[in-house]
Amino acid sequence: MILKRISIVLVIITFVSCSKDDMESFEDIRMEEQEHEEEEEPPLEGLNALFNNCLISDKHDNITRKQPIEITAYDPSKHRIKTNYKKLKQLLIEGTDGESWFITQGSEASTIVEITKVDIESGWISIGETYLGKLNATVGARLEFFNPFVNYEIINKAPLFNPYPKNVVEGDFNYIQAGGLMEKSDGSYVLLTPVIFGTHTKRSIYFATSTDLEKWNFHNKKLLGTETIPFAKPKGNVFSSGNPLKLENGTFLVLLGVEQPNGNYTSAYMVIDENLNIVQSPKEIMIDSWNGLDQNGFPLSIIKFDGRYRIMLHRRHPNFIDREIHEIIIDDLFNALDHGKSIVSSTMIHKGVNSTGYLRGKADDVAYIIYDSELYIFIAGEEVSSGYLTSRNRQYGLAHWSGGTWVHDKRSPILVNPVQLYNKYPVYDWAWDHLGTFLSPIVKDDHLYMFTAFGTDNPDYYITGIKVPFL
Repeated sequence: MILKRISIVLVIITFVSCSKDDMESFEDIRMEEQEHEEEEEPPLEGLNALFNNCLISDKHDNITRKQPIEITAYDPSKHRIKTNYKKLKQLLIEGTDGESWFITQGSEASTIVEITKVDIESGWISIGETYLGKLNATVGARLEFFNPFVNYEIINKAPLFNPYPKNVVEGDFNYIQAGGLMEKSDGSYVLLTPVIFGTHTKRSIYFATSTDLEKWNFHNKKLLGTETIPFAKPKGNVFSSGNPLKLENGTFLVLLGVEQPNGNYTSAYMVIDENLNIVQSPKEIMIDSWNGLDQNGFPLSIIKFDGRYRIMLHRRHPNFIDREIHEIIIDDLFNALDHGKSIVSSTMIHKGVNSTGYLRGKADDVAYIIYDSELYIFIAGEEVSSGYLTSRNRQYGLAHWSGGTWVHDKRSPILVNPVQLYNKYPVYDWAWDHLGTFLSPIVKDDHLYMFTAFGTDNPDYYITGIKVPFL
């Protein structure tokens, strides 16, 4: 009998910040071998407990992939296999709408095979229809198990807007992305939505509104473009990132990435009221190394936690691989943003070229969230070309701020797009490619809502809402 959602008990490993005194860096993950793999492990707590392991890539963990899952036996007469993966109860967890587990092989899930039955006692895994590619059932062949729907459901099983817009006042566009979620004093919501024209040749900020986080109206009304920003490239890119920070006077501080005349990006912010009037025009952030024509980076997320402000920022590099994420902790917000003062610490927490697993290629988005008075980040990464499902696909992992360090959930990535599953579930034929930045999360009404975009290549993405039920 297929079990409904159950909690998986796994050990969490620690990401250690990259200060000079640290022995290890955030991305240089290490893990001791476990002598007794089947011993009971401590239960997951907090936000981690809301998620299951949706991409099982390694019987050890999904970050380092020290011991890939391999086929150990194949019974062609009964169409079933055995593997070296021991925690088969994981494959009994159903998706939020009863979706199946799959076996995947090849880069970007080029082979998709449905799992129909799991015999915990014997270890046999019965396989059904092949929806893409051809299963390599040779003993020793590597595979992954995959079911993204054990963690979320896609709101309305469709893109966020219906009908979906094709153009705005500025003309036809390529795609829309999420750019930060605001909750207004009347209980309604505003989602900032950067709109991208062409192949990222121009980007302006529009918005959508909702009263329930599930039915959304897109407004064909531009909030901000580069033509009003004196330090921006004319007809260039400006986008918002991270949920706007509500200030004490009820206004919202919005982080901005702004394309400069030379094509590099700089970090900026503006202040708006809840009716989307611009109270403070965009200003360049004056924190050292995050402004000026020579640098190339932009902010990702901002939050106030434990009496201090924290900002995550992304450093770009020309080869699109060696990308960094830094965290800056601040005492006085505007003294830091406007004058580069009141900085408590500045730490690089990720460097793409040195990392492993799903963060190996790069990491290019972080979203803060407070859950049950604890601080977490969703961190998005991609891999360089490899034989893994997440190759060249952006996926999100989870890390918890604990004991002065970021503790990374070793099951990451835990938010993975449906990839090629539309072959089984045609309703998702618009969501087969990778996730788009920027994730915009909120906890509300016994669910964690997150707004992002699923890729299709034509257009690049459809803006999307997903929700994770509380257990």
